[in-house]
Amino acid sequence: NNSKIVVLSLVLALLTLGVGYAAITTLTLNITGSAGAKADPTNFKVEFMGTPVSSDSKKVTAAISATDKKEATLTVTGLTAKGDSVSATYTIKNYSEDLSANLKASVTKNSNDEYFEVTPTLAKTSLVKGGDTTVTVTVTLKKTPVTSDVTSDIAVKVTADPVQPTV
Repeated sequence: NNSKIVVLSLVLALLTLGVGYAAITTLTLNITGSAGAKADPTNFKVEFMGTPVSSDSKKVTAAISATDKKEATLTVTGLTAKGDSVSATYTIKNYSEDLSANLKASVTKNSNDEYFEVTPTLAKTSLVKGGDTTVTVTVTLKKTPVTSDVTSDIAVKVTADPVQPTV
């Protein structure tokens, strides 16, 4: 009888432990909240650098603004015959810490396209952070002036679009 009681007590104890263990389960702890980031234009910095190189210093003056490295100038003089052509090459650098840049160059103004052709050419259209490339602006006389001097107001725009780098 005593042994039956002991066995029964042990069985009840095991059942109690089993039920107690089954009642203690995995808990889930949750963390919720939000994250925010602000677009800061100072994180993207693409500018002209160095000194432009001209194909003929007697006919081309090229410069980068000392106060705004996003501005440059070009003055062409002395073209006299059809096919005369000069160019200036500017270096562009991506100073951004982590953003790449896609570049495009286009002529936005040529007030005398009867006589002048303006052609911008980018050496590379994609810049990684810290990378550089060049843009060459070529001005070509399309026909020989006969009766008077001719001039043209010209403008070339280089756009740099920010791009997240691939990892």
